[in-house]
Amino acid sequence: MKRMFLGIFLSLVGAALPVEASFEKAMEDYTAGNFTEAYRSFDALAAIGDYSAAFNIGVMYYRGQHVEHDPVEAWAWMQLAASQSGVESLSQTAQKVLANLNQQQQNEASARLETLLQSYSQEVLAEALAPVPMSDEECDVDRISIAKKQPRYPTKELRRGNFGRVVVEYSVMPTGHVRDVSVVQSNSDDFSRAAADSALYYRYEPLPQREPTTGVKTLISFSMEGGIANRDELVAELDEWREKAEAGDGVAQYVYAYRLNVFRSFKKYMDDVDLEYQTANQWYMESAKNGIPQAQYQMGRNMIAGRGCEADVETGMKWISAAAVSGLPEAQQYLASNARGMPEEQRRVHALRWLKNAAAGGHYLSGLLLAWELVSGPDAASAEDLALAERLVDADPERYFDEVRILETQAAVAAAQENFRKAQRLQKKAVKIADRLGWDLRDANHRQAAYLRGEKWSGPYYFDIELEPDSVQVAAE
Repeated sequence: MKRMFLGIFLSLVGAALPVEASFEKAMEDYTAGNFTEAYRSFDALAAIGDYSAAFNIGVMYYRGQHVEHDPVEAWAWMQLAASQSGVESLSQTAQKVLANLNQQQQNEASARLETLLQSYSQEVLAEALAPVPMSDEECDVDRISIAKKQPRYPTKELRRGNFGRVVVEYSVMPTGHVRDVSVVQSNSDDFSRAAADSALYYRYEPLPQREPTTGVKTLISFSMEGGIANRDELVAELDEWREKAEAGDGVAQYVYAYRLNVFRSFKKYMDDVDLEYQTANQWYMESAKNGIPQAQYQMGRNMIAGRGCEADVETGMKWISAAAVSGLPEAQQYLASNARGMPEEQRRVHALRWLKNAAAGGHYLSGLLLAWELVSGPDAASAEDLALAERLVDADPERYFDEVRILETQAAVAAAQENFRKAQRLQKKAVKIADRLGWDLRDANHRQAAYLRGEKWSGPYYFDIELEPDSVQVAAE
């Protein structure tokens, strides 16, 4: 058993309870003395019913690490973990702490425990963390596509007689065009490129809102016969994953749920398969409870968006926070990009924290977003931040295909370095590509005007995207 001894008898619980990747990451921070990060992680994990994390919050209160020394609060968290997990060693430790409290403190500790149980007991969390299911017809949250460009079949793959299957993920702007196209699954680079080139031209029904709709997934199939290739094989594949999921395999539960969501693109070809969001959510939930970070992230995203369930932002963020603690870059990027309600200074600190974690894990889009945050603040960026931003924008995009964002971020870095001629050149190229794609990118013109004035860009990437009756189209020159 992995333990860290804290004092004569008090130890931070390690493997006494089932240990997931998220918990191990929190323990690493604790071991390294990064108590602020460790406490945040334990707090996020306790919110989804990880009683090892709850016990360790108690230890940190007892030791006065990140928080003030408070034996009353310490016992309440330890006893919460002991009572809900049934682990005898936790109960024994909690009793030792209780024995050192006077009668008044014991009364206060018992009252505090009752308060914690109202939020963290197994019964409360089982109900609070689960989505309230709704049919697709009831929730109706999907953006409606009004135009999709047929992808070009890669010549090399066509000659070989290969079928292609590519899952692309992107954001849909209020005006209906698509941004931040990424390939998340593909059977060849040629199919990836062809699918992404097609997705960049997709159009959706415009909506009067100020935020992009993120995390939209589409399955693009390449078949010489038209329609969907190997339909029966796809159904058989789903059946195989379902059998593994029903056997309790957490990874299989996630894969099965994910594929149900992705295959919605082919509902008309698979009308005998239950592809409803609420069905996928059932398996995401099982996988999330089994500690699979990807499932926790997807469960959180669906709860926030109200896909297959009543919308529940607070609970959705709990699941995403748990996934972020585990080191899942997509979850970390989501937390960084969805803190617009915070005061700007606090938002930037929050965004930089999570984006640095995600970028360190090799997540390309997070690197771009981090570069933007480093150079777009109200003050001049430090030499160290400029150097990091330059490295990030020069990285290989891999499976990310929004060239406009790449060029605009490179331009913002150049402007922050006071190389305005380079910034203008890069921004002009970005504007031309946006014009070719037919995008409404007023922001791009605002930035070009700033560079022409010899000013760096300060502020968010999207700041002028609300749908208006007469949307201004970006100019090529």
